[in-house]
Amino acid sequence: MTDKELQEAIEDANKDLDSLHSPPPSGPLPQHEVWRREMILLRQLTAYKIKDAKNKDNKDLEHFNTAIYDLMTSFVKSY
Repeated sequence: MTDKELQEAIEDANKDLDSLHSPPPSGPLPQHEVWRREMILLRQLTAYKIKDAKNKDNKDLEHFNTAIYDLMTSFVKSY
């Protein structure tokens, strides 16, 4: 992941996180929404793990977290 792609990924994850601040529904959340919200939170964390691995020049950890990030992104964007 290039620096520009990483910066865009962090911005996108932060934007999704900001969407969670909208008023909550009146009742309990359905299970799929709970999972989506968990993925949004973990996606942001994973983006920062990629950045940290990149700064430490740890290619294995960077590639691992990038793969996880891509899976989370496809999950979040599918809902």
